[in-house]
Amino acid sequence: MKKRWSILLIAALILSLTACGVSPDAATDSKTTHVIGVAVYSASDPELSMFYTYYRDYIAESFPVEFIISENLDTLEDEIAFAETVKKAGGEGIISFYTTDLAAIVENCAENELYYVQGSGSISDEEFNSVKDNSWYLGVIGPDNEEEFDAGREMAADFIADGATSFLIVSGGAGNMANYMHYMRVAGMLYQIQESFGLNYAEDPEKLAQATELTSVRTDNEEVTIVISPGYVSADEGCDNLLTALDAGDYDALLSAMGLSSVFDEMSERISPDTPLMKIGVVDCFSQENYDAFTDTAANGYGMLHYVKGKYASMAAPAFVAIFNAVEGDAELVNPDGEAFRLYQSYWTAASESEYAELFGYTQSIYENAYSATDMMNVIRSYNEDATYEAFTELAGNSDIESVRARLGK
Repeated sequence: MKKRWSILLIAALILSLTACGVSPDAATDSKTTHVIGVAVYSASDPELSMFYTYYRDYIAESFPVEFIISENLDTLEDEIAFAETVKKAGGEGIISFYTTDLAAIVENCAENELYYVQGSGSISDEEFNSVKDNSWYLGVIGPDNEEEFDAGREMAADFIADGATSFLIVSGGAGNMANYMHYMRVAGMLYQIQESFGLNYAEDPEKLAQATELTSVRTDNEEVTIVISPGYVSADEGCDNLLTALDAGDYDALLSAMGLSSVFDEMSERISPDTPLMKIGVVDCFSQENYDAFTDTAANGYGMLHYVKGKYASMAAPAFVAIFNAVEGDAELVNPDGEAFRLYQSYWTAASESEYAELFGYTQSIYENAYSATDMMNVIRSYNEDATYEAFTELAGNSDIESVRARLGK
């Protein structure tokens, strides 16, 4: 099947490259297979697995590249050990989806002459400024802080419009702002609930978003209830917090700053035919696991998932473009002023099974992919001598569904 899939992909590439003015022989011009590391905190996490599968099954079939995926990373020492593994394997760079200490790992990569790019994430200004002038650090791509805040805010607004007044917020790593992305999402949820109901919180929303223990939020409106369940649900503490909260009360809506696929089975066990609907939304990704959660019904006849604000597989394409330009000797294309880039992308939103199915399809097809091999080749100088930084940044930023549909001729 993989061989047949590869033949189909090559045929599709030849047709599309010819139409776009890129040489169809370009894919075979390079005799060097570049080795690139992909750093993830968990190879089994649906979002990270989605990114890596796109690299392995799509990009590696289109470009002369071999990817090495990390084992589960937890500490800076783990990251450094992985960088050394990549270097020993002849690697030339790392695309990272997990960073504990950005300045330290970039310094290590510079010592090992490994390019480093953050594939999809949000970082603080302080973190970016600490590494932006290091020539081995190419940059970061991902939703900005406003996009993260709005992801939580818009999900809360959607459920409130449906009549929700009782909320369970799964805050993931937002506690003490350990995970800044999760923190911004939870802050957005709390601000939207406050605004929609005209609430006064006993504590500032920014402080509430940083809760590290199971917390019942005190307000001046007894008709609105909010419980915050912190911790990663893939870990014991976070999972225990969530299940304890579910056992303690009924909710109209569950708003999660992270994916819940690892605990859907445990949650489903708590649903009987008489259990009222609790709409569930996540800020996560367009993965197979989430598609199944939309389509599979629980004992009460409802799906396990009703709203996704998420990333999709080929959002990781621009990070590959950046590092491939660099390892091909054209780093100046993505860092023309000698300073790292900081580029932003948009989440996709699905509030129904049909919406999810359409958007999910744009991440799976070799013929209709949100970021196709042709799109990438057009901004890689070794394939297109007219490639420019401006074209690269435009492509990276055009991640919203309207731009993708335009590229696909929809």
